[in-house]
Amino acid sequence: MHKVEITEVKRLLAVLLSGAVLLSSGCGGAAGSGVDQQSGNGTYADGQQVGENAQGDDSGNSEQNMQGAGSENESAADDNGSSNTNGSEASDGTGSGENSSTQLSEEELNSPVDFTYQTHPLNMVNGADKYAIANYYSIELDRSSKEKFGKLQKVLDDNATAYDREANEFFTSSAEEIKEMFDSGWGLAYESDKNIFPIRADGRVFSYIVSNYLYLAGAHGFCDFSNYNYDPVTGEEIQFSDVVKDTDALPEIIVSELEKQNEDLAKNFEDLPSDRENLVSGIPDRLKDNAKGLSWAVDYDGIWCCFEDYAMGYYAIGTQMVKILFADYPDVFTDTYDNYKDKEIPDIKEIGKELKEADLVSVDAGALLGGGAASGDSSDGGAYPSGLDDDGREPGEGDLDEGYGEDWWYHAVVKNPGWSAWTADGIDTDAGKPSFELSEVKSTTTDWLNEDVWSAENGIPLPERFPFSDGTYNYSVVNNAEGGELSLTVFNEDTQTLEGNYYFDEFISPPDKGEGLFADFTEPEIQYALVKDNTLYVSLGHRTYAAANPHKSYIVAIDMVSGETLWKSDDQVCGSHNFLIMGDSIYCGYGFTDEPDFIYILNRHNGKVQKKIKVKSAPYYFIECDGYLFVLTYNTEYQYKILE
Repeated sequence: MHKVEITEVKRLLAVLLSGAVLLSSGCGGAAGSGVDQQSGNGTYADGQQVGENAQGDDSGNSEQNMQGAGSENESAADDNGSSNTNGSEASDGTGSGENSSTQLSEEELNSPVDFTYQTHPLNMVNGADKYAIANYYSIELDRSSKEKFGKLQKVLDDNATAYDREANEFFTSSAEEIKEMFDSGWGLAYESDKNIFPIRADGRVFSYIVSNYLYLAGAHGFCDFSNYNYDPVTGEEIQFSDVVKDTDALPEIIVSELEKQNEDLAKNFEDLPSDRENLVSGIPDRLKDNAKGLSWAVDYDGIWCCFEDYAMGYYAIGTQMVKILFADYPDVFTDTYDNYKDKEIPDIKEIGKELKEADLVSVDAGALLGGGAASGDSSDGGAYPSGLDDDGREPGEGDLDEGYGEDWWYHAVVKNPGWSAWTADGIDTDAGKPSFELSEVKSTTTDWLNEDVWSAENGIPLPERFPFSDGTYNYSVVNNAEGGELSLTVFNEDTQTLEGNYYFDEFISPPDKGEGLFADFTEPEIQYALVKDNTLYVSLGHRTYAAANPHKSYIVAIDMVSGETLWKSDDQVCGSHNFLIMGDSIYCGYGFTDEPDFIYILNRHNGKVQKKIKVKSAPYYFIECDGYLFVLTYNTEYQYKILE
């Protein structure tokens, strides 16, 4: 099992802050959010650009793996409550963080805080192989600004130090994993990239957004955002409550503005209203912890809110950024930072200047793997830019082989224990009885059952196919066995975290290939998935005759904490489009032309068959509604009463 422990990198990136939605085929580009994208460089938010078209970037650098809302990267910045600056706070004339008696005038509070910012590239190499790349930004106030805002500079310095350390921890925790991949011939470098987007810089607010992109050699990377809003005088974080006074109206306002600023997204919400509803209903939870879930930033004339991959529904939509103007919603915002009502909006591009990137720092993967010293151009002359020990951790932080906890999941190749039914050691193999018995109420047979018509007539929605959400988890897949990839991504919508990327490489090429016309058309696919009690249940198989290859339509159960396979069911028990978990049983079915057609009830703890029920044709859908189970087959609708 591959294990990767990534400290503080559970927020991930797909399209940089162009605000453009990347939809799958047929959706195209979208109206921009007002943020220009510059490949590899810092990007600015300009309120006057809202509504202009912006082209999204679909390169590897602009895709990303989630977690949800805003990075939880630790910085040494203070978080001490409201920081409404009224000019009474003393500034630091030395830049050392000590208070002076000088008070800032209104003119100084309204004046730009000039600064420069610089990217810091890092590589991890092993001989000629580039194992991983990382990048982060540092910010330096100019001399006059630093004299006034020494506490702000200290916070910015602490942030840069935290970024540097995180990059090195990323290398350390990934080295062994990457080496295994390179040794196996899967030679793709990992990537951790932080890109900075200055928003506002004056004596009242210093704000910027960082996009966090993480790529771990999978189908794509992931992206989310971190937000930074500081009172330049105190260096303290600005509170969301100092900016927004009416949070009740905010969810609908945010989503409505997203639709106004992106026609493609609006069309997507029209086609999939549940995605819109999920976004609106999830925003109140994003308001916790100073609304970090919104990844918000104060601009001169409004606020920006940033949304990570999967926030809008499925991955192809990408990240989103929306601007909400103070003037449009005066009842929602306070006047605390609305200081440019009748003034010209400053151009942040003229206030913040990007420097040439810093010298590349190279870290030798051999040192991280216990094979020697690292080398690089670090300014302190040491092997590690952050001054870490050679295991990438501070003394006492624990051993790299321990404590992976739930962080293994970023790249997990699911173990295939074999091509017959299997149960891990220590698991009871008794099939037991179904949690619920099924008593047939009625069945209606036709030549062919149109599920869509049935759904409309009965007012009962059909189970969704990939990508879909079960209300807590979002599931998406890459079914490309012919191209060498079967992968499943699970994203927790409640916590806005990525639960894992699961690669089913070991399930692509089953033995016992049959003969005949269809023997060459048995590439498997991931058919359905559900999470229950930290266990991931996944059905896999091909959609042709069992005679072409019998290893089809089975379920695999995976422990989401350890990543280990718990059990694999018999073949040909779950070829249905979905399955249900009710109590301690899984309800599914299998059938095919000239093959037996049954409902199967499995023990969800070991995969053993508890019961099978004969049906007239292949079961397609299992739908629980108001105490009844509806089973839709090729030509028959079954209705069962669910009995305890």
